[in-house]
This record gives sequence, C-alpha cells and structure tokens, in this order.
Amino acid sequence: MLSKPFSVRLPLWLILYFILWTVLPFALSASYPLDVPEGIYWGREWQWGYYKHPPLSSWILYSFYHIFGHIGPYILSQCTIALSLWLAYLFGRRLMSPRRAFVGALFLLAIFYYTWPSLEFNHNIAQMPVWLGLVYIFYLATRENRWRYWLLFGLLAGAGMLVKYTVAVLIITMVLYSLCTSYRRLWLTAKPWLAILIALLVFAPNVYWLMQHNWLPLTYASARSAEDASRNGHLAAFGYLGTQIINHLPLLLILLFTRTRLSLRTPVQILHRSDWHFLLWMGLAPTLILASAGLIFGLGLRDMWGMPMWGISGLIIVTLIPEQVFDKKINSLLKGIVIWALIVTILMATYVQFGARIRHKPSRMDWPQVTLATQADKQWQTLSSCKLDSVTGSDWIVLLVASYSKFAPSVMVSGNAAYSPWMSDNRLQQHGTLALWPANEQPKVPWLQPLAQQPDLIIKQGEWTIAWSKLPDREPLKVVWQAYIPRECLK
Repeated sequence: MLSKPFSVRLPLWLILYFILWTVLPFALSASYPLDVPEGIYWGREWQWGYYKHPPLSSWILYSFYHIFGHIGPYILSQCTIALSLWLAYLFGRRLMSPRRAFVGALFLLAIFYYTWPSLEFNHNIAQMPVWLGLVYIFYLATRENRWRYWLLFGLLAGAGMLVKYTVAVLIITMVLYSLCTSYRRLWLTAKPWLAILIALLVFAPNVYWLMQHNWLPLTYASARSAEDASRNGHLAAFGYLGTQIINHLPLLLILLFTRTRLSLRTPVQILHRSDWHFLLWMGLAPTLILASAGLIFGLGLRDMWGMPMWGISGLIIVTLIPEQVFDKKINSLLKGIVIWALIVTILMATYVQFGARIRHKPSRMDWPQVTLATQADKQWQTLSSCKLDSVTGSDWIVLLVASYSKFAPSVMVSGNAAYSPWMSDNRLQQHGTLALWPANEQPKVPWLQPLAQQPDLIIKQGEWTIAWSKLPDREPLKVVWQAYIPRECLK
C-alpha cells in the first residue's frame, strides 16, 4: 500500500520538479535551445504555415513568450509534460484502478523523452499531449459512440495536424484499428465521418497555405529524410527502434532495481482483454508502422520522431505488474521515479551550467544571447532614429538577436526568400535591415546585394567582439554587421 506521508508529499514533489525544470534552465543557460528562437520568430508572424512545419505549435510558443517574457518557452515546455502526465492518468483511470493509473502516468517521467529533451520546446514536445489526447478521445468515441466524443476527436485531430504532420501516423493507426476490430461497424454511421469532416475543416487553412507556397514543408521533410537515408539506408529503421528502446532504459532500470516482476500474460484480472489490445495497438503500432516504412522504402527516420509515440508506455508497463506484486512494490516504484527525477535534474543543471567547460566548446544554450541582442539594439539606435524592423544573415545569430531584442524584429531567413514570406523588397526598402554573421563565415544572403543598390538606403558596417560568458578563456566571438538604414532615419 502507498503510505500516507509519502502520498501527501508526492504532489508537492511533482510541483517542485516542474518548477525546477522551468527555472533552472532559464537561470543557468546563456541562450535558448536550438528550436526555441526559431519557433518564436515563426509564431510572431502569425502565418498559416512555415517552411518546416504547420503553425499551431509556434503560435502557442510565441503566445507564452509574449505573455510571460523570456521564461515563457520553459514554462510552456513543462506545462506540456505535466499535461501529458495528466492525460495519461485520466485515460488510465478508464482502464484500471486510480492507483495503477497514477503510477503508470508517473512512469512517463522515467522515459528519457519526457525529461532532458523537454528543455527545448519544439513540435515534437508539442505533440506529446496531442497524441495522448487523441488516443483517450478515440477510446471514448469507439466505446461510448457519443456525438460529443466524435466531435472532440475531429477537432483534436485537425489541431494535431496543425502541430506536426506526423500526427497522421497516429490517425492511420486508429483507422487500421477500427477496420481490424468489431468497431468497423461504426463506419456505417455518420459520427466518424463527421469527425473526419471537422478535422479537414480545421486543417484546411494550412492545406491552402501549402498549395500557395509550393508544399514547402513536405519538400523540406523529404530532403531531410533523404539526407538521413543516404547515411544509413534501410538500416536506419533498426537504429530508430534501438533508440526508442534506449529511451525507456531509466524505466527498465527502476523495475530492475525495485525487483518488480512483470507478467507477460494477458492481464485479464486488471483490465478487459479488448482494452489490453487497444493499449498495445496504440502504444506500439505507430512506431512499428514508421519503422516498417523505413525498412521497406529506405526512408531516413529521425529518432526524435518517436518522442510523442510513447505516451501510454507507462500504462502498458504498469498493467503487466501482477496485483500482489503491485501492492507490495508501489512505494518502491514511486521512490524509484523520484530518485531518477532527482538524478536527471542534477545532471540537467550541471550540463546547462558547466557543459561548455566540460566539452571545451559551446552548445546552443551557451551562446552570449543577451549581449548579442543588446549590442544589435544599441548599434541600430546609434545609427537610426527608426525602429529595427528586421534582421538577417547567419541564421543562428540572427535568431538569438530576434528573440531577445527589445524591438522584436522580424527575421529574414538565409538561403531562400520563400522561407520568409512576411518580408518583401518593398518592406526592406522602406525599413531597412540589420545583417549579422560570424567573421569566419561567408553570408548566404543574396538579397543584400540588390539592397546595396537602393539610393534611399545608407549602408554602415563594422565588427563586434563578444566574450563567451560560459567560456571566458575561449577566443571571443567576432560578428560582422551591416546596417541598411533608410535615408530619412539616418542619424
């Protein structure tokens, strides 16, 4: 049995855990993780799509950034993980006892994807509660067949496709499940068809955007997949599966050290046989479908695509624990989760604070972001009386500046003007821009040369030398800048 003092402390421990994972990365890092500044600048433009992904995740990220300030992305990321645990618990309560559902939900914290990668809010993190919510609502819709569940499923499916296109893998899994079970009869009614219609209506604006922008995200994803496939070919599928197993290693170690015996028999005493089959199908089929596609067609599979697919792993594992073993080991299991969470929190804080010195080189979270943004703002204000409207140049430096500058400038991504449809020649001519790149790189900004020929734009240039706050002995970062200032704004 779960001892009362421990059960009382556990919610407080969970709150403390999420506070630490929000505050420590923000306080100890020098810059945002890789995908965060990209999502912020996308969301700021409020487009129906972006050249890599659909828009909903970026809209939500920018909203948290706008409301809560620079800590907003870290708040959002941990809210997403907490929401995933809550949805797993709600779903588990429909299948098994509340105690088992609670432990099964907490088991998610012993899956690596739900800890370390949550430092960086991106589309994979955003999918986690979407997948769990879809599985839960699909279960209710098929079992109870009520209009409200099918309507909610359609809304969530459409919204999920606006988060990331890989949600389609889960939807395909659900369609296959319904066709391979007695629930195929539901297709003879109007409810699932209405759900599909609602999902398509929600997703339609992004489809229209895709048509207007030459299907840019699909072209981008195809290129990334081809790049991965060229390195590993058909064997990439085995690497992908191996990575998914490794990400469950903390949970397996907790079971090992607590000597929790699992039963591989169908757990009919714990939940109904059809529910057990549902859990296995929804928990394993998406990954197996993706891996099979990679194995057969030689598709390049990225390990992080598996992040949202394991939301019910904890429920599957806890279902395999026999009743008498569960009653005996519940305290040990919960303490094992707490110990693992403490270990990974210490490792996270150590990595964020001292990782650059340990590796002798900066990670994405070790760049002098505040100094870069402050320097850009001061430089522009020295030269221009107008607001800094946009930045361009080397993407990473530009993204760091844009996500901390007080002017909140738009970003013009290098390489292809189609990646930044909010920018235009007329806008650049009217407001100018600030171009930035490391001194040891050649800028890939082909639109700067035409700007240099505009008589109403005055060009100023120079170089900054900026110290690495996390690596004081490292050679300072040298940044070349070029300011294109409208003549009427020139000081």
